[in-house]
Amino acid sequence: MCENSSILSMLLLIKNLLNLLTIIVPIVLILYTMLDLIKNQIDVDKKYLKVIGKRFIYAILIFLVPTIINLIVNNIDEGNKYLTCYKEATTENIKYYRAREEAEKKKEEETNNIAKEKADAERKQIENIRRILGEKNKQEKEGNPGSFIGSINQGNTCIYYQSDYRAYSYGGIGKATIASHGCGPTSCAVILCTMLKDPKYTPILTTNEICRSGGCTSGGTYFESLNKYLKSKGLNTRLVYGSKTAKSDFYNALSNNQMILIYVNGHFHVLSGLQDGKIRIVEVGSKAKSQKLYTYEELIALRGIKGYIVVSR
Repeated sequence: MCENSSILSMLLLIKNLLNLLTIIVPIVLILYTMLDLIKNQIDVDKKYLKVIGKRFIYAILIFLVPTIINLIVNNIDEGNKYLTCYKEATTENIKYYRAREEAEKKKEEETNNIAKEKADAERKQIENIRRILGEKNKQEKEGNPGSFIGSINQGNTCIYYQSDYRAYSYGGIGKATIASHGCGPTSCAVILCTMLKDPKYTPILTTNEICRSGGCTSGGTYFESLNKYLKSKGLNTRLVYGSKTAKSDFYNALSNNQMILIYVNGHFHVLSGLQDGKIRIVEVGSKAKSQKLYTYEELIALRGIKGYIVVSR
């Protein structure tokens, strides 16, 4: 109660009014008495002297009211919350508690906004999944099934292709979609869905989260943002620029059930494992390339290597 700036402001107002009255009332009594004396030409009898005396006593008592109140407040039991609040009603305390209330209100608003954004994102994700399932069911009925919500290959890897998400915006940046700009977030969805064994990680979710954190641009996704995003999900990452140690890194990581997000010229895709001594990939931009196995040299020949992220549990 004593930490409420509104209550303290009201009590301070009462304090100030009392202080004002202790000044005004004695002055009025003195002036009133002087006017009476002038009016009666200083012809004062004993009866009027008593009246004057009473007025001065009243003036003194009123003048002492704040002092008496302060003595009472300063000597009361601290458990008396009402009188304690009266003592706490100062300009400094009001400023302090008002600032604290504003900070708490701002924090609550931020929490509510975050909760609202999360709820909106979840709602949009549900709507998107429903739409995708509807499209998938429609194509299956027409005898043309598609890979709208991903699949699992023989290496137990979640497979997503960005071309299946032409209808989904890429961070609200112009006309960009996941299909045109989302190779990085789609690759992250492949890694997270596979390594965490959690199918909630779809290109829609990862794109929304990465773009919301500032990782998306009109030219594509920041390499460092993808690394930071994967780490935020509890995975261990090692980001490497260039390809000096790529061959040994790739074979060592993939033989230990790790995955690699590879950054090539203007594109991202995933190295998901080894099969018959060759590298298995999820080329999120090409279903045909994802169905082949590659030697390191064949992999390099595809688009070169600018950098990569080794990801482990």
